[in-house]
Amino acid sequence: MTTVAMNSAISGLNSFQTQLNYISDNVANSQSIGFKRIDANFSSYVSSSSERLFNSGGVTVRPSFINDKQGALVQSESNTSVAISGSGWMPVQEGTSSASGLTGNNETLYTRRGDFSLDENAFLKNGANKFLFARSVPAPTAAVPNPQPNQGTLVPVRINQAALPALQTATAFYAANLPSNAPAGTVYNGGTVTMTDATGAARAFSVTWYNRDSTGDLPAINASTATGTATIPAPGVATVPQWRAVITAPTSSANGNESLVVDFTFGTQVGVDAGLPTGFTIQSTDNTTLDATTTGTDGRLSIVYSAPGLTATPTQAINLEFGAPNAVATTASSLTQSGGVTSFGGSSISLSRITADGYPSGSYNGVGIDSAGNVYSTYTNGQRRTQYQIALATFNNANGLVRTDGESFRDDPAAGFIGLNQSLQGGTGSINPNSIENSNVDIGSEFTKMIVAQRSYSANARLITTADEMLQEVVNLKR
Repeated sequence: MTTVAMNSAISGLNSFQTQLNYISDNVANSQSIGFKRIDANFSSYVSSSSERLFNSGGVTVRPSFINDKQGALVQSESNTSVAISGSGWMPVQEGTSSASGLTGNNETLYTRRGDFSLDENAFLKNGANKFLFARSVPAPTAAVPNPQPNQGTLVPVRINQAALPALQTATAFYAANLPSNAPAGTVYNGGTVTMTDATGAARAFSVTWYNRDSTGDLPAINASTATGTATIPAPGVATVPQWRAVITAPTSSANGNESLVVDFTFGTQVGVDAGLPTGFTIQSTDNTTLDATTTGTDGRLSIVYSAPGLTATPTQAINLEFGAPNAVATTASSLTQSGGVTSFGGSSISLSRITADGYPSGSYNGVGIDSAGNVYSTYTNGQRRTQYQIALATFNNANGLVRTDGESFRDDPAAGFIGLNQSLQGGTGSINPNSIENSNVDIGSEFTKMIVAQRSYSANARLITTADEMLQEVVNLKR
């Protein structure tokens, strides 16, 4: 029986030595970003047993991987460092970058280590030399100014540091309230809509509003016929239109006063369309360089504009939305709805929205990652372009992931891979910019476990000594 006791004690020595190995690894990596600790899972080993018989076998120990416990999130000064608050994991791969691309074994790993930075070839990699993989986002165009991420294969994140080309304005929005009780003959400065023309230059379209005068008429808009422009006459005494907007564009003409004259009609049915635009008509002082059309009840003014320095072609098409913005960006704004130009009571004009897309060209000057996981570049023209979007992986049992070096993990059937989703979708959790996730090791807890393991190791060693003494007594019976 003393030999059985020795075997049990030896298994205890081996098990507690293994636990000390786990503890030492945890303590050694207590400052490793994104490290996940390992606990010891002890269980008894029985050589044989029955209702009346028990033969001890000792103890076994297996690693208990604590991958699903989050470490503390701390702030970082880097715009490319991110931490995940939740259960998501970032896809990465090992490899070597060069000017021609990234070479590696094409095996996707998963990590919580988010201390990413650009390498010499503009790839994003973390401090363990694992390269970030994400969904690519196409470059914006005039037709698609806000492209969505590609949903196909993840690709290595490599920042395009080329200059951002100019994007001419395709759509502008104008919203204001014109006081329905404004005195006769009131003239309001309606602000400026700044468009980017086909050359990338900013062009300011000024807006002036005219109310009917004391005679009930709207003013004529004079222009010089010597420069190829035409006078817009007064519409005559009437109850509609109530307001006349004059949109003057900077053009290549000598007098520079080509204008669009837009006469607005506002509804008067209380509870139906009172104070809301019901329609407008358009005239131009020079329709060879500046013209516009509208359709039905749309609140869109479709402008065709020849920018300075350009011939009649190419011309630039601009949609200026006066109505309530539509949920579908490509669909015209709506009249007879609030959200665009209105005419309710007030003491003065109230400008609520004047915006236009498009921008001049700009040089690359930085990179960052936001809370949606968008990896974006910034430019000297104040623009920001999303080049990639991080897709986070989730697992039914993150503790089943197989760990590799550099705080990265390999998928395994025991982990139960669920899928890839962007931040805050599918249970991924949120992405925290300018942050990193520390190790989930608690030094105090590890030292407590170390003390207990040390005492238990000593106790098992004492058992071996005791068993040895008992065996010696048996040997001495022959004397």
